[in-house]
Amino acid sequence: MPLLESEVDTSIDFSPEEPLYRRIMESELIDGEIDPSRFNSISFDKTMRGAPSVLRAKYAKPFDVLHADCAWGKDRSHDLVDFILVRDLPAHIKSDDGRIFVFYPSHQPERTCGAHSVIASCLADDPAKTYVKPSKSVRYDLRVKLAVGFKPYVESAEN
Repeated sequence: MPLLESEVDTSIDFSPEEPLYRRIMESELIDGEIDPSRFNSISFDKTMRGAPSVLRAKYAKPFDVLHADCAWGKDRSHDLVDFILVRDLPAHIKSDDGRIFVFYPSHQPERTCGAHSVIASCLADDPAKTYVKPSKSVRYDLRVKLAVGFKPYVESAEN
């Protein structure tokens, strides 16, 4: 069972080595690899809550992303689990108008899914990291970089 919002501490920073888990639909793959043109679940909203969702490993097991409590009540048992390390998130992406966007994880727990986090964005010159929805060209570049960066989670005897 995923941890609840009341069971996590949002004040703990993300480690660069911390995995971020994400559901991947088979329709987003070609030959087992994420196809950026099909990676439709990477979207942004006007608020940070609408940025691409992930679960932080500090408070989640990989398959928590498939659990109904972390999947908005939907059955996602047929989806796959991928991950990316925090250090592998794209650092900077320049928009067509010259603005430079930075991407970082932000812990945004949900009542039934305490590990819920997002890949947030801000302008590079903002030390306060105020959320800014990236431009269309930046979102496209990010989708490509994340499609390459996410790796399938494979259970092993060590896990």
